[in-house]
Amino acid sequence: QALTGLFARQFGTPNYAAHGGFCSVNMAAGMIYTIGGSFWEFGGPDLERAKLFVMLGTAEDHHSNPMKMALSKFKRNGGRFISINPVRTGYSAIADEWVPIKPGTDGALLLALIHELIALGLYDREFLARYTNAGQLVNQDDKSDEFGMFLRKADGDVVNPLRPANFHWWDRLSNQPVADHTEGADPALLGHFAMPDGTAAVPAFQLLAERVKPYTPEWASGITGIPAETIRRLAHEMGITARDQKIELPIAWTDCWGKRHESVKGNPVAFHAMRGLAAHSNGFQTIRSLAILMSLLGTIDRPGGFRHKARSEEH
Repeated sequence: QALTGLFARQFGTPNYAAHGGFCSVNMAAGMIYTIGGSFWEFGGPDLERAKLFVMLGTAEDHHSNPMKMALSKFKRNGGRFISINPVRTGYSAIADEWVPIKPGTDGALLLALIHELIALGLYDREFLARYTNAGQLVNQDDKSDEFGMFLRKADGDVVNPLRPANFHWWDRLSNQPVADHTEGADPALLGHFAMPDGTAAVPAFQLLAERVKPYTPEWASGITGIPAETIRRLAHEMGITARDQKIELPIAWTDCWGKRHESVKGNPVAFHAMRGLAAHSNGFQTIRSLAILMSLLGTIDRPGGFRHKARSEEH
């Protein structure tokens, strides 16, 4: 790719195509934009500890031998492998369940899965509250220049110097706005609130719930060709596996807010996706939907889910 760019510059043009654009640039851009890392170069599924593995839009030459060896061990250890792909070749041929889908429609499936997880309450509330912006309050005053933006607390406590606690939560315990990550506070993820100055506000998670409300399994079925009952069953299986088969490792650690945890906990639902999701005009938003689904299940940087590579592994 670097040589292609160098060659093109000899002709005075910045316009050239290479591996990234043809393959998975949407994967990297969408996931890094949403969770800070992506499959392949920057991270991947923890199949050593996963119980359920869902692969979407991945051909047999993506990850190739390392993925095939990991899958072999995963299946021997009793893991369940679901492959969502238009054709049943490569990885899909050894899947416990193959779910055929119309090419380019993975985004609709992912939105319907998100819809179901929220409707069923099968999302990891603790993970969303602590490690995502789900509880942060968003300005809903449509006459304000800050409409749709996160409300900022200018004098927020600097718990983390790299990112001061200058956003707001609506604390369910005291029923008032507080700085996000205030010790002892429990953020509301759903609801409509009014700030002390009268500004209307909602948690980001409320906006997500409203956004996906029309994206029912029936809606997605008409686009993807996957039966609505299958979509419901998949969402239920993902949510139940994440909730009821948790992993806990005796490894103490301290999060970025300075809170010490005596163990590492994980929800053993892993995903992997590649060019089948990325190489479409809607690929960026499809990838973002996948990252949101993974976040709802609480599988980001946790055992049995998605794990970012350590910096030393990237070189």
